[in-house]
Amino acid sequence: MKVPASTKVLIIGGGPAGSTVASFLADQGIEVTLFEKEHFPRYHIGESLIVSVQPIIDLLGARDEIDRHGFQKKSGVYWQWGNEEWLFDWKNLDYDYSYHVKREDFDNILLKNSQKKGAKVFQGMMVDEITFEGNRPVSASWTSSDDRVSGKIDFDYLVDASGRARIMANKYLKSIKYLDSFQNVAIWGYWEDVKIMTNEVNGPLTVGSIDDGWIWGIPLKDGSMSVGLVLHKDQFSSLKKKSTVEEIYINKLKQSDLFTAMTEKSKLVSDIKIEADYSYVSKSLTGPGYFLVGDSACFIDPLLSSGVHLAMHSALLASASLSSIINQEIDQVDASEFYQRSYQGHFLRWALLVSGFYQVNKSKDNHFWAAQQLSPREVGSLDIGSLDMKQIFATLVSGVVDLEEINSSMLLKETSNRLEGYFQHDQKQNLEASLKNGNEEIFDYLDRVKNRDPRAAKQRYNKGGNESFTFGLDVDNAVNDLYVSTSPFVHLAKLETVTI
Repeated sequence: MKVPASTKVLIIGGGPAGSTVASFLADQGIEVTLFEKEHFPRYHIGESLIVSVQPIIDLLGARDEIDRHGFQKKSGVYWQWGNEEWLFDWKNLDYDYSYHVKREDFDNILLKNSQKKGAKVFQGMMVDEITFEGNRPVSASWTSSDDRVSGKIDFDYLVDASGRARIMANKYLKSIKYLDSFQNVAIWGYWEDVKIMTNEVNGPLTVGSIDDGWIWGIPLKDGSMSVGLVLHKDQFSSLKKKSTVEEIYINKLKQSDLFTAMTEKSKLVSDIKIEADYSYVSKSLTGPGYFLVGDSACFIDPLLSSGVHLAMHSALLASASLSSIINQEIDQVDASEFYQRSYQGHFLRWALLVSGFYQVNKSKDNHFWAAQQLSPREVGSLDIGSLDMKQIFATLVSGVVDLEEINSSMLLKETSNRLEGYFQHDQKQNLEASLKNGNEEIFDYLDRVKNRDPRAAKQRYNKGGNESFTFGLDVDNAVNDLYVSTSPFVHLAKLETVTI
């Protein structure tokens, strides 16, 4: 297939974010061209998926193929966190499981799905330069890594799903803001014959803390387990002066009684891998003719396994916005503001949730645990305008709530501006009080988990304890009177104005 000279939408990147946008748009008959610099399947970290990806998989029409592949099912999470122990059991949910996946296989399924929907997919394609007219990107120069052929493609709209390369944010927008919190390093490898410490749920993710970090264990369908260590970047740099990366990794695993027991009869069967998972967000997530999705837009600490969720969730929001712009249903400025407010507020909620989980481990009085606290200054600096902070904190412990609210765009726009003071310097105490209240909700939720209270699952994965786990419309929470509808296809809908 020859690379076209022009396309309606160019997508840079074929991971879960890019392929999800490609599928949703191509399924509507919108012309989509996708460039992926690698050749799939390719290795990628981020193997444990949360339940909130399941409805999006169904919307994409990829359920049968994913089930046929036989990924390891994940029906809960086992935590040993300081002196606490929790078991997250998803049996009370309509989707009572998710997956642990080898990303090379999972991502390849999603990319092929976008081709089936009609997207033109080109692999081994490097984007060398983007050309703008004013502030709007209009064309991209490309080079094929296979035959070194080069060319240019014109487009009407651009979706940057380039992952950590962050082509738009790094090279052109200069818009990346790193959070002082969650400046950590992940080190991991793959083990055989690892003992899983609980049989109460199928294929649990296992998480255990140590004095100066934490460890994950992700069982995969081939019988191996991904075992990863997370340390603060400063501590890692200090240890690296005296020890190899493998020595750091092995020594830290031995500091966990949980993972010592799990790996005592197992064998490390891979090289050690390392990645700096510094958390960041682009101040601009959208603009004239472009949207940033997935890791090109933001990244949050891996503690709660939110990576693929954020990729596919942002892709769904961007797809709805783009669809309505292209079909001339919604003005581009309004659709872009919807995406910016919805997704940046969503990112803030996850940042607060992760920070709250770290704060639970109060017995840890050292640099690692202190460094994981999201400060009021950082919250304010995210510059999300007048989003309703009470709405954020009211659903702070939600996971799938963010999908249940998709048709309502997740967060109220604070029309009365009564909470703008949270972002003013002289109102710092108010924001600190709100952060504290948000963490108290996390603690209340974790108490329910610890006591095996079945309401915990509903509190975490359903809005307000609702029984259903669906894409139900909730138009009361529309942003600027806009919300996402998934019928008959993904697009933005507008609240109807009733005239009396």
